[in-house]
Amino acid sequence: EILTKAADHIAREFRYHGARVGYQEFEVDDTRYKNVIAEYGPETLDVVVIGAHYDTAGDQPGADDNASGVAGLLELGRLLSGVQLQSKVLLAAYVLEEMPHFRTHVMGSAVHAKSLRQRGASVKLMISLEMIGYFSEKENSQGFPIPLLRLFYPSRGNFILVVDRLFSNRAREVKKWMSAANELPVYSINAPSIIPGVDFSDHFSFWQQGYPAVMVTDTAFYRNDAYHTRRDTADRLDYDKMAQVVHGVYNYILQSRVLFP
Repeated sequence: EILTKAADHIAREFRYHGARVGYQEFEVDDTRYKNVIAEYGPETLDVVVIGAHYDTAGDQPGADDNASGVAGLLELGRLLSGVQLQSKVLLAAYVLEEMPHFRTHVMGSAVHAKSLRQRGASVKLMISLEMIGYFSEKENSQGFPIPLLRLFYPSRGNFILVVDRLFSNRAREVKKWMSAANELPVYSINAPSIIPGVDFSDHFSFWQQGYPAVMVTDTAFYRNDAYHTRRDTADRLDYDKMAQVVHGVYNYILQSRVLFP
């Protein structure tokens, strides 16, 4: 019931800013769930997807994980309502990203990605907004899965990261346009899935369908010690930096050759 209320609220917000909004409903263990899909721009097979999951890991506030990503999605909807697009943009709020459905075929994003593949959609890029609200200026506030990465990335958790798979140039392209939008430091990484966290979000579902996808993240548990706890509350988020993340992604949509070849 709580997830249904959340989905309905998200849908109302998208509609308020003029999106074409629909539910993608599916059943898991005799329970109905729904993704919320908002469409912007013309009806083209070429499409950019930006997604964020709205479920939490159990009975938790989930402010950073992942209300921050959903808030970013809703703000993108407001911004996109005011521009003329040449290709379709889908903003997708996904259910069932967390355990026990994490990395299964019934993740909301997996259901969506599969349906796009079956329809023959040409997904130019999927961007997963996965925790975009927690930042810290404290020395050594940024953790890493392997010590070697300390040579290439800041020790302070004051940046946003664009995560991509190996042998892809999508993260660098997204990083370029995000960096051009404001002063928030933006870094990118191309890494194999053996590094924990690289495929821990909804972009993984699109990789599974052969689509290009990246994750935009504050690095989750490598920075935010309230991850998956009751302490993941709204007062711990940095809303100014969150806004800069959103405007960076918005700038990528407007400026990149993905939409304007």
